[in-house]
Amino acid sequence: MPAIFINPNTEEHINLLNRLKEQNQDLRVFISDKIEKEFIEKLPGKKAIGDIYDDSHIYTASEGAFCGIFYEGSENSLREVFIKSIKQSSLKRILWISNQKELDEITELNNLTYIFCNKDSNYEDTVLELEEIDEVSDKFIDLS
Repeated sequence: MPAIFINPNTEEHINLLNRLKEQNQDLRVFISDKIEKEFIEKLPGKKAIGDIYDDSHIYTASEGAFCGIFYEGSENSLREVFIKSIKQSSLKRILWISNQKELDEITELNNLTYIFCNKDSNYEDTVLELEEIDEVSDKFIDLS
């Protein structure tokens, strides 16, 4: 099923995206236009580059995807943007990866699983597993 990863910005994300690409033939990526061109070129999948703080850019890029993987990390200034884009999107499954405490406003979104981790957590296998299974029952996963 088509998947989109929103906001990849670390070297670890390149590995995760390569693994997602193996498991999912239709992989998309939405990345900030503020990220260096050399990093963007390393990312697999169809790339949409734009303003990460513009919810319309995100939900437009996610059109037709089944699973949206939103990487918040420690950048809680993205929360409102991500929430707005999810509400406008047609995504059927949302995986939200964050180092920040969850809010009811996020975890109450339909079809969303909140993956709480610290900077040393390995969430790759969790994301890969949740992206490919038919139904996700967990609303919150603590990997800290």
